[in-house]
Amino acid sequence: MATLDDLRAAVLPGARWLAAGPDVAPSTATSLDLAWVRLMRARVPAFDALEPGDLAIVPRAALAVVAPDGESVAALVRGCIEAHVGGIVLVTDPLGPAAGAAPAPDATLGELVSTAGQAGLPVLDAGPTDATAVERSAIGFLVNHRAELERQATILETRLEQVALGGGGPDGLAAAIAGFLGRPIAIEGRRGATLAVHVPPDVPDAGSAVAAYHDRRRAAAARVALPIPGEPATANGALVLLGERPVSELERVATARIAGLVALELARDEALGQALETARREPLPADGPPWVVIVARQAAALPAEHRPADGGRTDRSAPAEDPAETQRRESHRREALRRDLRSLAPARRLALRGDALSVELRIVAALDEADPDGAGIGGRIGAFLGRLVAVSRPFDDAAGRSAAEADARATLEAAEGLASPPPVARADRLPAYRLLGNLHNVPDGTRQARALLAPLLRGRPDVRRERLATLRAVLDEPGLAEAADALGVHRNTVAYRVRRIEEATGWRLADPELRFPLALALRLVQDE
Repeated sequence: MATLDDLRAAVLPGARWLAAGPDVAPSTATSLDLAWVRLMRARVPAFDALEPGDLAIVPRAALAVVAPDGESVAALVRGCIEAHVGGIVLVTDPLGPAAGAAPAPDATLGELVSTAGQAGLPVLDAGPTDATAVERSAIGFLVNHRAELERQATILETRLEQVALGGGGPDGLAAAIAGFLGRPIAIEGRRGATLAVHVPPDVPDAGSAVAAYHDRRRAAAARVALPIPGEPATANGALVLLGERPVSELERVATARIAGLVALELARDEALGQALETARREPLPADGPPWVVIVARQAAALPAEHRPADGGRTDRSAPAEDPAETQRRESHRREALRRDLRSLAPARRLALRGDALSVELRIVAALDEADPDGAGIGGRIGAFLGRLVAVSRPFDDAAGRSAAEADARATLEAAEGLASPPPVARADRLPAYRLLGNLHNVPDGTRQARALLAPLLRGRPDVRRERLATLRAVLDEPGLAEAADALGVHRNTVAYRVRRIEEATGWRLADPELRFPLALALRLVQDE
């Protein structure tokens, strides 16, 4: 069984003792086992029943209705005492009183606290919170102690996720943890550096606990290791519970649950700071803003002008090349490629990031009115490399470069998954690439696509390829002239092929109701 003090430590760590706390005699806060939980209603009778060991949850708004004056409050408390309840928890509606209602005045609360204290009946103030949620948490604790602790830890974890998404940093995390646990908290980074200290309001001796922590760094109730990525265990951070109050079971469960999340958020915050510092150290092309980031894969197969004179052929009868020499030659080729990339535009308009050992080619380009989205310079770089490139959305702040790199990298990965990727993948079209890349996951999609295109999938392989290529060009391009340019044939040739396709299928390729499903079907069916 559990006492009121056990319950407070587990599910109401921020609650304050108003009367007959565990250090005040006489008190049942640490001696009487709680049996059940009763929520007071704003009506008569206020409780459906009261039995020995019950915990009475008293919303202040309901108290103002049931016991509007000191005499009726005293009678209510005496009834609780005669029923041998385990304690009273006062709750204030976080949204304020309902229309036409008002919370119990301070004088009424004073009468309640005075009467309860004289009889040794413990009273807790849970502060602004939902009374029903308190009832549910208390019942959960009494019925399944461990499960309720885990649920409370999950609530804290969710709050921290919201703080992290909002960019709260170490200060926001410390405030959320301290407010939830009702005790001062410190967060230490790598090698013990103090990142944040937070003291929740109305916590006794909080000031002295913080002072002791600063004077003697090890003066703490508990230290929970934070496994910050990229550092040995000896350099980990710590979540420090301050004060002399013994660590509760909820605090042990919750801090163990959130340690990984806090460590990851500290690592992310540190990485963001490093990115901002790097952005300050590495100037962007002077002709910006705006800028874009262009990303492409490093490839073993280089453009012809960077291949060795023998075309890269290997004499199998010759001794194998030393790995170090192979690496040196590859590094030399990549450096030559980077030099030629820089020649595509002056330094005030284009800058390469990383080095020859980087996994990707990363380029920052300044934009102008003639190329407002970076598609032009991206196309030039892609044509030079002979491979797919991705272009981020334009950005105006130097601190946005890291986000733009991530944007371009995600776009490159999505476009690489397409059967027919565009030569330049644009970050503003990332959702479209992901949609097209997942078409094959549509139930029965490929079979239905082949059924739609069946008239074009008959005959010799070269005839099928010609039909599908013509249909794709006609659907992708704005007119027959542009389709002819894409196919490398005369406009009249395309017009003739379109007539043959329409005669064989009965389609009208100008029909918008048909063009869209045909375009999707072509994405799903590639001529084999």
